Parts: sequence; structure tokens; C-alpha cells
Amino acid sequence: MRTPDAWEGWNGGEYYEIVPYEKIVSSMYFSDSKGNKIEPKQLGIELEAMDDAHNVILFEDTGNGQTKLTFIGNETMQNAIESGQLEGWAEQVDKLAAVVAGLVQTK
Repeated sequence: MRTPDAWEGWNGGEYYEIVPYEKIVSSMYFSDSKGNKIEPKQLGIELEAMDDAHNVILFEDTGNGQTKLTFIGNETMQNAIESGQLEGWAEQVDKLAAVVAGLVQTK
């Protein structure tokens, strides 16, 4: 993840539930570049960690080959904006879209 002020950080996580075409439930945490979990304070981030908090991504077929994606995070929108998480989520969705586009092209 790269924030608007060019700070680069890494995240890791675990998947708890995957229902194809419906939802993904996962956790996310700060990590080093190799995926090892680190505490936010090590990065100078004052964040109240929510252990065992999960993110949920819902997928809904809206017809005409389009899908509505709903992201339910474990932070308030204000905290997500202030901490740079909103940009991180957008970057993840962009990367997912690139993977899906590549899969579509290989068919």
C-alpha cells in the first residue's frame, strides 16, 4: 500500500470464509515486506487494534455482466480516511480488478 504522501506499508491477513460469487471474510494486519505481523506502534501509528475483527466483501450480480462490490470494514469511515486505509482498500480493489481482467482475457 502506498499512501498519498508516498509512505509505503505492507499488510497481511487471513481468509476465514470464501463463498464463490457471494462473499469473502478476512482479517488484515500490518506486516513487514515478508508478511510477518508487526504492531502499528512499530510504524509510528497510534491505532487501537481490533483483534479478531473481520472485513467482509459482498458481491452482488447486478445484471449486464456487472457486479456490485460492498466492503464492510472494521473501522469507521472517518478513521479509514484519516489513516490512509481508504486508499489502501481502493488499491486492493484495483489489484483485484487487474487479476479478474487477466482471467477474462485468458478465456
